[in-house]
Amino acid sequence: MASIPPPQDEWIDTYKKLLPHWQSLALSHQTIIPISISRVNQFDAGRLDIEMSAMLKEQLVKVFSLMKPGMLFQYEPELDAFLEFLIWRFSIWVDKPTPGNALMNLRYRDERAVETRAKVRTGLEGPGLTNAQKIWYCIATVGGQYLWARLQSFSAFRRWGDSEQRPLARRAWILIQRIEALYKAASFGNLLIFLYTGRYRNLIERALRARLVYGTPNMNRAVSFEYMNRQLVWNEFSEMLLLLLPLLNSSTVKGLFGPFSKDKSSSSEEDVTTCPICQASPTTPFLALPCQHRYCYYCLRTRCAASPSFRCSRCNEPVIAMQRHGVINPKISSQ
Repeated sequence: MASIPPPQDEWIDTYKKLLPHWQSLALSHQTIIPISISRVNQFDAGRLDIEMSAMLKEQLVKVFSLMKPGMLFQYEPELDAFLEFLIWRFSIWVDKPTPGNALMNLRYRDERAVETRAKVRTGLEGPGLTNAQKIWYCIATVGGQYLWARLQSFSAFRRWGDSEQRPLARRAWILIQRIEALYKAASFGNLLIFLYTGRYRNLIERALRARLVYGTPNMNRAVSFEYMNRQLVWNEFSEMLLLLLPLLNSSTVKGLFGPFSKDKSSSSEEDVTTCPICQASPTTPFLALPCQHRYCYYCLRTRCAASPSFRCSRCNEPVIAMQRHGVINPKISSQ
């Protein structure tokens, strides 16, 4: 008795049913090839991002150069946070690498999803960061750095670290110092682990499991030697200036041109009621001693803290102490 041949489409249907099983069997035998991302490229990418922020900050400062002096100095943490937010908004949030990562052919990858799938063979596969990771990255880098900078400046301005302060302020200052020391120790430990494994440059990337991997298999690195020569010339010129500047005494140079400048009687025509640094009426007036010219407390305190040999902006006299306006005996020393 002759057998009945199967329908004509039976072979095609069977092939389609068995094809997924064959593909899964073939993928199960694929070995995962570990990928090694250059540590130098990752460090260079972070440094290039810092340089990009500095360039944007320099251009933004030039925009406000005609405004009241000292205004940007008071709002410097807000300016840094704004620039970091802009870089995050137009790079990481829209699934694009930061300027430094783009130059180094790097991108962020969600390492948690890669470990779940376990099918990475070249190091280029894998999804980018999720929206939650992007938001936490912004909170940690932009918000965290801003809050820490403001907390440090506020505690230093209020002098929480002085032994004469209230016990609560003193304890808060000690707590801040311990948190900072703990963070630095953890960062150093993460650096050692990064140098050994090549993963996660900082603690934020390690906490979010955001790893830097290559963006494309090939990378064209076109180096302009004209630009490199120009950078070398400027670096040598800046080093020469740094060597010569300590040899110049500013007071001696001003003394040479003193006879040709206007006499002190003409300085009485200036408005002595305003602060010579910020050119505003002092809300908390302090006097520089011994010349007794009026300043804002914040302006005078920061200048004396930055330079022990600070000289009065009006008469060029050395400021050895400062006192509140209307107080007989000086209470605060500039040293």
